[in-house]
Amino acid sequence: MPIYEFRCEECGERFDAFFRRPEDAEKESPCCRKCGSRKVRKMFSVIGLGNPGEGGKLGDCGTRST
Repeated sequence: MPIYEFRCEECGERFDAFFRRPEDAEKESPCCRKCGSRKVRKMFSVIGLGNPGEGGKLGDCGTRST
């Protein structure tokens, strides 16, 4: 289930929205949870790949063997 981050153009609130399919995120725009506006913009989200400074390796999805 895809998760997208949105920002409200009216009040600036940032929030996440879940969709069953990626195509649904293109067709529907969610309401802002703070002010109820439909003027929202989809944001680019950052993906975490681990922290090499703490013994992890890039690409290990943030998991580390013990």
